[in-house]
Amino acid sequence: MNGTVTDLVEQSSQPMATTRTDRVMPWKGIFRLTAIFVAAFLTWSARHSLTVDGLSYLDIAGAYWRRDWPTAINAYWSPLYSWVLGLGLWILKPSAYWEFPAIQFINLVVAIFALFCFEFFWRQQGEFRTKTDEELLGLPDWAWQALGYTLFIWTIARATIVSAVTPDLLVAALILLASGIIVRIRAGRDGLGTFALLGLVLGVAYLAKAAMFVIAFIFLGVTFFAARNSKKAFLKTFAAFGIFLMVSSPFIAAISCSKGRFTIGDTAKINYAWGVNQSAPFFNWQPGDPSAGIPKHPTRKLFSSPALYEFATPIAGTYPPHYDPSYWNDGLTPRLNVKQQLRALVTSGYSFYSDFFVPQSGLIAAVAIALLLAGSIPTVLVRLGWQWHVWFPGCAAIGMYALVTLEHRYVGPFVLLIWAAVLSAIRLPRSAESKRFLGYATLVAVLTLSLSVAEQIGTRLYEWKDRSTPRQWRIAEDLRQFGIEPGEQVVTIGSAYHAYWAHLAKLKVIAEIPSSDVESFWAAGPQTQAQLYSICSHIGAKAIIAPELPSGSSPATWQRVGSSGFYVHVIAESQP
Repeated sequence: MNGTVTDLVEQSSQPMATTRTDRVMPWKGIFRLTAIFVAAFLTWSARHSLTVDGLSYLDIAGAYWRRDWPTAINAYWSPLYSWVLGLGLWILKPSAYWEFPAIQFINLVVAIFALFCFEFFWRQQGEFRTKTDEELLGLPDWAWQALGYTLFIWTIARATIVSAVTPDLLVAALILLASGIIVRIRAGRDGLGTFALLGLVLGVAYLAKAAMFVIAFIFLGVTFFAARNSKKAFLKTFAAFGIFLMVSSPFIAAISCSKGRFTIGDTAKINYAWGVNQSAPFFNWQPGDPSAGIPKHPTRKLFSSPALYEFATPIAGTYPPHYDPSYWNDGLTPRLNVKQQLRALVTSGYSFYSDFFVPQSGLIAAVAIALLLAGSIPTVLVRLGWQWHVWFPGCAAIGMYALVTLEHRYVGPFVLLIWAAVLSAIRLPRSAESKRFLGYATLVAVLTLSLSVAEQIGTRLYEWKDRSTPRQWRIAEDLRQFGIEPGEQVVTIGSAYHAYWAHLAKLKVIAEIPSSDVESFWAAGPQTQAQLYSICSHIGAKAIIAPELPSGSSPATWQRVGSSGFYVHVIAESQP
């Protein structure tokens, strides 16, 4: 820790053993603590927040913990993250107030696990890269560590964000772990146990996200070609595949029995129809366009203008349409349309550009200059080709997601894999100028990535007051003052997509007037509204909840819910 930044750059010319002992290890510890600090800050700053996917995972976790298997088995949401949430909440046993903070603490634990998986991968790749082109100068070890940790911190802050209540960071950890195992195999440490461990990790990754079933075959294919002895590699890869199937098959069998047909998950099919074909809305898909398919279980439209959709049965959860989209969208048929597919690819390309190219532009510029100084283009391509076992799975996975929808939380770990390959391919002639350039280029890249992370932290600090307010818990508590008790059913004016308060209050949303019809509802006359109230009473709703009232209006039967801005119409008090 003694000395200036310039001293650190100059130390890159010292023998590797001296550099590692005196410089790399202290900085590695600092970066590790920084990663944990950033993860802790982001989760704490979001302690009263939830995400829409997280609401479903929480409900599914409760079903598993109650051993309500028919309710828990779900062909859209994978089970592993729900198991992690369920176990964590069982251990912590939080009250309703502390439930969301407890979830963020669980996410912090997942982030620490991801950090260790990253360190395993980065160490394996770091050792592998030093065995190639030893006569040339690659990144000094301190630079390799600094760039790697900074990229990991950037990933959990800006891409696969640690505070998002989704399985994506858990998936990222397993991807990094599997990639580290593949690097070990490529380096010659390819015993049967290593292959077996890879199969286990890939099977667990499928249980975290259905897309990993396809990606697992990419990893297994890379593993086969990465091994040195092709004959033994086939048997070992087949063994890894067998273990992968052993881990993934029970859940595949469960969801296939639940759906009455073979399926590894309906997520890709539904997302393709939603995102590429755009042939159905996210919620309340009704019969209409025959090319989209015929809905087998549509939500029930009880009123036309304003529209009122009911979904009390047979699906459980706080908000049934999002608890199991595979049920409500059963019959939705994705179809290939070249124009639509090209549009999806362009959209994905723009998302990738804005989410990764722009914020990582400093790193991109530094690496591009280093590669230009490394020699001719064919030479650089050969060196990149030598790292194919890392960049190929990353590129293939990103390409797969780009066909449907490319979100930063999905592809963050794969971008990290590509960077590992590119940084490993940097080789310059051995000279004092090359050492100095690599040192300062590393510092520039680390600084620009750190500024991007700082921007995210600054945003959280700016939003601190709003994020520190347990608004959803207060709404849930205030609703009890109106006699709305846990286990009762409610209707919402506007989509209940973000009805986190309902989960905390242990309520079930059984119908909604969609957001597109909210104005129509408030503009409707007393007779129409009375009809809607009567229908809501008939389907078993205790109350109707609205997040706001039209400006200047104050209907007599609606009461304000505390200071939240929400309003409630208690049906039992207004029905004859």
